[in-house]
Amino acid sequence: MHALSPRAGLAPLMVAFLMAGLCGLPLAQATPTVNAGVPKPAQAIVIPEAMRPNLKIQSVPVVSTQNLPITQGLASISAAASNQASSQVSAPADGLIVGNLPQIGQTVTAGQTLFELASAGLADLQGQWSMAQARAALAQQNLSRDAALFTDGLIAKKRLDDTRSQAQSAAAELNAATARLQVAGITAGKQATGGHLAVRAPVTGVVTQRKIMPGERVMAGQALFEITMSGEQWWLMAVPPALAPAAGSQAELKIAGCPEAAPVKLVDLAVDPLSQMVTLRAEPKTPCAHLRPGQKANASLWIMQPSPVQVVPIGAVTELDNQQQVFVQRGEQFFLMPVQLRGEFDGMAYVLGDFQPQDLIVTHGMSRLKALALGMGAE
Repeated sequence: MHALSPRAGLAPLMVAFLMAGLCGLPLAQATPTVNAGVPKPAQAIVIPEAMRPNLKIQSVPVVSTQNLPITQGLASISAAASNQASSQVSAPADGLIVGNLPQIGQTVTAGQTLFELASAGLADLQGQWSMAQARAALAQQNLSRDAALFTDGLIAKKRLDDTRSQAQSAAAELNAATARLQVAGITAGKQATGGHLAVRAPVTGVVTQRKIMPGERVMAGQALFEITMSGEQWWLMAVPPALAPAAGSQAELKIAGCPEAAPVKLVDLAVDPLSQMVTLRAEPKTPCAHLRPGQKANASLWIMQPSPVQVVPIGAVTELDNQQQVFVQRGEQFFLMPVQLRGEFDGMAYVLGDFQPQDLIVTHGMSRLKALALGMGAE
């Protein structure tokens, strides 16, 4: 913002009046509406439209909003807390990690290969399953044959019962071998080439923990990865208690690059004893694609106000007599409007002032107007 100091010994309005007279610019009394608690604007300097290009004066309309920026800070990105929020990947068998591993923060899809596990035990399990499958198939063939022979009266019932018992035993052995393969992460009937097993992601999400390195030897059941499902996000931001939204108010967090703001759903009642801050939790309707659990991002807190505030370029706000002001244009009239600064964000100032619907805010040529207001003459 620009700072001004009044000339000693002359009141700014009297100086403006004298200089406007000397420059041939008439002064007119502005008649704005009055808002309670907001000072009235000063007398206006009339500048004909033909003279404005020489003074390089440019103005923009006043924009109103009820959404006010309160503070900025770092937000922590978290997966929504639930029993299904994350899934652990463990080693299906003893073995050696082969190939590249996904990095923390990397997105993976369900069924995607995370790494390969080289294990001699896998070949043994597959061999056991193949033998059990062959015995079960042969036992079933024998049972079908003996059932036909018994129907024709060619064999005794005891032989049929023995054959049926052998088929049931072979089927049970095959089921056990299949279960051992499933525990090892192998689908029955599919070979792990060269004793290498492809270990796959059980869910779609983001890798939030990795506890192994390539080439490391692991044991069956050892925890290797944690994958957090990215279907829901929480944005957590700590703010001073004085800036936290009051109960019943509408508040939201905004993060650059995310398509929409996240409504604040929860405000901690307890103050952290170390930081003396309270934590806000915002829940976006749609997770922001470029954010990952565990990541931190710059965020801003916005709270809906009961009455509108005006949004002006921050460069348009100046200071005179310890009062923040803006230059307002109404037709050919220009004057300083006292304002109350309520917030700042992204190059814009959020202010309260005695504005009228058709007012324009001066954004360029302010130095000429300041000179007239302070009696310094045109620059």
